[in-house]
Amino acid sequence: MSKKRNQKKNKQYRLLLFLGSLAVLLIIAVAGLYIRNENKLASVQGKMSEYLKGKYHEDFKVERPEYKHGGLGVNGIWMSQAYLVSNPKLKFDIDCNYLNPSDCSDQYIAAIWSVQASRELESIVKEVNANSNGYKADSARAEIVLSEDLVDSVNKQSKYEDNKTKDKGFLYRLIINAPNDSQKSSYAFRIVEKLRKEGIYSVDLDINRNNNSQIRCEIFFDKNKLGSKDDVESCIVKMGE
Repeated sequence: MSKKRNQKKNKQYRLLLFLGSLAVLLIIAVAGLYIRNENKLASVQGKMSEYLKGKYHEDFKVERPEYKHGGLGVNGIWMSQAYLVSNPKLKFDIDCNYLNPSDCSDQYIAAIWSVQASRELESIVKEVNANSNGYKADSARAEIVLSEDLVDSVNKQSKYEDNKTKDKGFLYRLIINAPNDSQKSSYAFRIVEKLRKEGIYSVDLDINRNNNSQIRCEIFFDKNKLGSKDDVESCIVKMGE
């Protein structure tokens, strides 16, 4: 009996030793993958910072990058947000090639232009408010998004006024939160029309439905799709179905 017990204990000991060794190896493997991933992220983050400093000759802080839009047989991109060390409030998007993180595109100029566009929008909103019988938006702001050739061709010397009228590569996101009212659609569209008088046609209207700013309606206008207040109304109603 004693011999059998000892054999059983030895088997249990060997099993525990095997499982313990396996657990240690697994921990080492996971830790190795984690360290490798962190080193990769740090490398990408550093290359993003170098790209921005080389392009704009200013110091930027790049947040932790994320790998997105990748899939089976498809390389995604590295995406992050960055800001000037001297101005943390001015955040903008940056994305880079997965295989070559030094090959990047950024929205820094778009972020600067967004500030200018929002100031311009303030005057337009005041003008629309003055003719709306007391109705007015809770908030309205502009967000510029650059794409295609324009995003890589502009620099700090490029002017918002010279580019806001372009049909390609320039998008004016008009983000409105407004109370639910029969005037809501016509009010928003009057702002779109005022922007057109400034030469801005590529407008993506993003407006809340009812009084809930979490439920949004989004509609795009340009020179080929001038639209009307009825399109805004239809969008709001459709999102509420």
